[in-house]
Amino acid sequence: MNTDESKAVTRADKSIECYHCGARVADDATECPYCGQSPGMHTSCPDASPDVPAPVATQSTSAPRRGCGWAMFAGMVAGATLLAVAALAILAVYQGTQERTRLNRAAAADHYQRGLDQLAMKNYDLAAAEFEMVLQLDPQNRDSAARLAEVNTLLDQRPTPTSAQRYYAAGVAYNAARELYNQKDWQGALAKLEEVRSLAPDYDAEQVTTLLADSYYRAALGLVEQNRLEEAIRYLDYSLALKSPNELAAEQRRLAALYLSGLGYWGANWQAAIESFRVLQQLQPDYLDTQQRLHDAYLEYADALSSRSDWCSARDHYDSALALAADDMTRSKREEAARNCVVPPAPPPTPPPAGTYVGTVVRVEDVGRKEAMMIRGRILDALGRPVVGTRVGLSAWDWTAAPALSNEEGVFAFDGLGNPVTYNVTLLDLPSVSLPAKADWSKLVWVEFRPQP
Repeated sequence: MNTDESKAVTRADKSIECYHCGARVADDATECPYCGQSPGMHTSCPDASPDVPAPVATQSTSAPRRGCGWAMFAGMVAGATLLAVAALAILAVYQGTQERTRLNRAAAADHYQRGLDQLAMKNYDLAAAEFEMVLQLDPQNRDSAARLAEVNTLLDQRPTPTSAQRYYAAGVAYNAARELYNQKDWQGALAKLEEVRSLAPDYDAEQVTTLLADSYYRAALGLVEQNRLEEAIRYLDYSLALKSPNELAAEQRRLAALYLSGLGYWGANWQAAIESFRVLQQLQPDYLDTQQRLHDAYLEYADALSSRSDWCSARDHYDSALALAADDMTRSKREEAARNCVVPPAPPPTPPPAGTYVGTVVRVEDVGRKEAMMIRGRILDALGRPVVGTRVGLSAWDWTAAPALSNEEGVFAFDGLGNPVTYNVTLLDLPSVSLPAKADWSKLVWVEFRPQP
């Protein structure tokens, strides 16, 4: 090796990597010939200083560079921590929603497999119905959307049968549906009955409709037992659309809707969850795990009240939980709440001023219909004459009804109430004291307002 080559090698060995562009430059260079920056200093970092020696690349050009890395890392950790806390809070509030989503996806997987089975047997109509049900339960299911498109293409390519062929095929499908119905295979019967209606809508239409409504109802009961309530509600709606009135289907739909309502409030609004499961427990105590749900909701709400030092309310809700299921820990919590509950003596009530209308519950009548729940009343002046054209308000919790108007006999009415709770009745156009009136199913509550002397 000659002298010039030796010097070149020596210079190459004493080179460094430019911090900014990565090019190799001499270690004593003050300016990079490629990017024009100081090769050994990160000028954008506040910690950079001309007194800090430039880093020397010793192994690979992909080695990490120094600078503001620690500050960036600390910021990323802090941000990740805040996100984690927020995520945990959201999960705690929406536990009920997550549970419903999980159940829906499990049911969607079941329908998807049924669709594949029907597709393999070339039952394209039935396969399409299954894949459509999947998308109702899980709209983001791409596999089912792709399969449905495939089935629809196959259906479009299928030759159209003659009227005689369709009527004959409808008869075959109807006989198969009867057989499946007798075997209590409700899903199978539904598939065949829908096939009958698709092939020949006028084929024994009354009998097919009756059988179809009953099959939807019985299939819905099976879905309820599997805790697949959203599917069950759809089936009950189909049954009600085919046959109305249908008291059994309407009652089952109401029970399922109450359960889903309570589940939707779970972890987010304990009072609303309690109300839904309390009504459900009154209607049908053995409906799924209603008793356990109601107990747990009372307990969770009592714990929340205790954490806010609302000891008297906490004690009452612990009592409600203990009435459903007793255990030593709940008893201990109840006793602590009772010890801390100190209620000052209530001052004697101040009588309302003269002329103020005060209401009373006159009587409660049984109307003989389970789904009926009503509050009606009458407004009379000091001489016992009816007060006409007065607006009357009705409210409960955060709900308010449209005002009713007293007629020529001073009578007003609120019919078709939806929840058996205590409502507040108030005269909106006259000075009055709000009257609490407890409504219940199959009951008509009569109230009366008169002015104080």
